[in-house]
Amino acid sequence: MDYKAGLLVFITLLIGSLALPTPEDAFFEVDDDISIFFDQTDVNARIVGGSPAAIGGHPHMVAMTSGAVVRSFHCGASLISQRTVLTAAHCIDAVFRDGALVSTFRLNIGSNLWNGGTDYVVARNVTHPNWYRPTIKEDIGVLITAINVALSNLVQPVPLTYDFIVGGVPSIVAGWGRVRADGAISRQLLELRTRTLDGADCMIHVARAGILLGSSNAPPIDTRFEICAFHSPTLGTCNGDSGSALRRASDGHQIGIVSWGFNCALGAPDMYVRVSTYQDWLRSVISYMPDVHALWWWPGAFPTPEDVFIEKDDDVFTFFDQTDVNARIVGGSPAAIGSHPHMVAMTFGAVLRSFLCGASLISQRTVLTAAHCIDAVFRDGALVSTLRLNIGSNFWNGGTDYIVARNVTHPNWHRPTVKQDIGVLITAINVALSNLVQPVPLTYDYIGGGVPSIVAGWGLVRANSHISMQLLELRVSTLDGADCMTHVARVDLVQGTSRYGVAIIDPRFEICTYHSPGLGTCNGDSGSALRRAIDGHQIGIVSWGFACAVGAPDMFVRVSTYQNWLRSVIV
Repeated sequence: MDYKAGLLVFITLLIGSLALPTPEDAFFEVDDDISIFFDQTDVNARIVGGSPAAIGGHPHMVAMTSGAVVRSFHCGASLISQRTVLTAAHCIDAVFRDGALVSTFRLNIGSNLWNGGTDYVVARNVTHPNWYRPTIKEDIGVLITAINVALSNLVQPVPLTYDFIVGGVPSIVAGWGRVRADGAISRQLLELRTRTLDGADCMIHVARAGILLGSSNAPPIDTRFEICAFHSPTLGTCNGDSGSALRRASDGHQIGIVSWGFNCALGAPDMYVRVSTYQDWLRSVISYMPDVHALWWWPGAFPTPEDVFIEKDDDVFTFFDQTDVNARIVGGSPAAIGSHPHMVAMTFGAVLRSFLCGASLISQRTVLTAAHCIDAVFRDGALVSTLRLNIGSNFWNGGTDYIVARNVTHPNWHRPTVKQDIGVLITAINVALSNLVQPVPLTYDYIGGGVPSIVAGWGLVRANSHISMQLLELRVSTLDGADCMTHVARVDLVQGTSRYGVAIIDPRFEICTYHSPGLGTCNGDSGSALRRAIDGHQIGIVSWGFACAVGAPDMFVRVSTYQNWLRSVIV
């Protein structure tokens, strides 16, 4: 037992670096040791030792390409729904600059030649929030096309399987990787049949390769996140194959994504992202999932946008009152000009503009809001084309309109319970700062009860009431978890809304505030910032609540819970 443990420790320490299958990254900065794993010599490549793929044999294959005049191949990927393409996170990173994908980036689909199919524009991209470049772990991301991909005999989504894949599973991988390291290129799709290894076998093969190749400093192997596959020396994946699908030979279902490896096909295993590890995350981002873009809740009404797109398909829908898109703080006072320079109005409409939600500017490119506000204008895998962020005025349509380049909602956002209700919008250009436009500082202090706070918004005066275009503000105080539940239980008894229940409140993720009956937030205030009065720092995001200002607390996303996630997405 001691010997085996020692051997595993030795193997783990020995697993060193050797080149890994990744894209030609003309945009990537070589700033750490693992950069040698992302070979950058040539963009066009192919499977090492593979055979030409039959036409239509891999109808899921996608080529990631870029270039304004001369197109260049970048990475492989797989079509997993009519709008969703699955690839490696490092492939997305390689064409992501200054907060957005490079403008010439396209997905070429429908041909065995990497530039022979139809080009599709990418509307948005999502990489896994735990993607960690230094060790190349959680190396998974998706690209959402701007329109549906046209299906045919040559273009079909690949089914995913969430079975845990062990050793000895016959598998197949296709790609446009190099013939060999620094070798000749091929535009034609090649395929290779391989076999998975279990964790112990993988480590033994890697240790042997490390000794033979004299390599060190490779990313560690973690079989929770990765699948090993191996054919034989001289056959395997190579630079340019990154992002391509590893499929189970028996049924063609995708089980992995080409991620990294050692010097091309020199006798070491190839490493793939283990798809089964990401079942929940994938289901949250794949655009073929049933439409849930809107505002929901248990019975009642709570601060949320008018969602003209949503289908009323579940009980939580009634919490997102949809009577009127333009709204205001209940019982608030008109805000002084320039007193809330972080305020952002989410608006849409081609001819007549409509107010949707509030939001807050937290950097020159990043706007913070509620996830359900983003869902409300997210249809068919992309934001509605008329969405704009209006910034710089106390009137929701009186400032400057900014286009949204991309959006990210928290991967654990859960519509049925309205938990983890947080997301960001990234503007296409820097927001012009002035006395009337300034980012709001975030604080990651844990907020207890009794903290004086302020919220501003364009919410309804009352449920089903008239609208106001002017920004209003309200001063409130936070409640601790026990006081919040007591207030909710009291309202539950008085109003007979037993289906609310106190279990829906979770102080880990939420902050409660309360002023008095007749004052509070209402529909339309969703997404707006709750700020600590003493210093103006943002502590919460208007998320949900009960019937407008009837004596129940208002619920806000607790910003401090999301410190790491926010730091990963703020541009």
